[in-house]
Amino acid sequence: MRILICFAAAVTLAGQSDRSITADAIPGEIHFSADGKTVTALCRDNHIRAWDVATGKAVSDKPVTTGTTLLSATRAAERPEKGTVRIWDLSAGAQLRLINGAPNGRTVMSANGKQLAVANANERKVRLFNLETGEPGRALEDGIGGAAELVFSPDGELIVSANYDNDVRVWKAKSGELVRKMEDLTGAMFAGEFTPDGKHLVLAGLDETVYIWDAKSFGPVRSMKGHGETISALAISPDGRTLVTGGFDVVTTRNPVKVAFWDMATGKIIRTVRSPHRVVSLAFSPDGKWVAMTSGEKTIDLWKTPAAN
Repeated sequence: MRILICFAAAVTLAGQSDRSITADAIPGEIHFSADGKTVTALCRDNHIRAWDVATGKAVSDKPVTTGTTLLSATRAAERPEKGTVRIWDLSAGAQLRLINGAPNGRTVMSANGKQLAVANANERKVRLFNLETGEPGRALEDGIGGAAELVFSPDGELIVSANYDNDVRVWKAKSGELVRKMEDLTGAMFAGEFTPDGKHLVLAGLDETVYIWDAKSFGPVRSMKGHGETISALAISPDGRTLVTGGFDVVTTRNPVKVAFWDMATGKIIRTVRSPHRVVSLAFSPDGKWVAMTSGEKTIDLWKTPAAN
């Protein structure tokens, strides 16, 4: 009984964020700037906006075309026409690269900004592109249903696709070699990241479980249960010590859900807060003191991490 009481005391449930930034339109994907002073989001009205974290005031506003992807706080992939991707430097307001032959689909950029990956459900491929030259790279044979999540390793050497067919595929980005295919999962993985040191891959999704794999052998390291909902988003702190998972209700995305803060060393939940609706995106500030969240409202909610309290 004492153990249960102690664990319950370690978890606090709150209904309001520690801070909130008001947006003109509903923000989706979010990223902090490298210095942590601004947060940038792609909004539903097809504008990419940035806000000053300290004051909450908007500092930039760029209209974009439908289908644009926010790749980072300073990069966006715009699709002016079918098969074409235009990479923008948001801080300079300038086009960096025009890429031809890129299909529509989930799009991500490597951390070093040198590679782009696009997963197309219809052709069942993940296509890689060199962002320095605009030239196409490997076309990787993917699974049924397309990528529910697509992620590069921190060094850009690996690309991971978690499919709606419940499989996870890991390739070497340079050679296209299939390193591992995980087929024993019980549901699609909707959220994923490598730990900042690149040693582990973390995925979570439909079956309400967080999975951690060794990023060399891709053998299982740990599975963590306790969120209690399908997981739609996750983020890992810059020091790799804290994981945050955001959920959604499979009945309707409008129902309130849980946001869980996990201690990565112990695999235990150390704080729980509430989101008004499905969690769309989560991002840590570079100093690890804040987590930003979007959830279908005209706000960006900011939560203090347990280490910052």
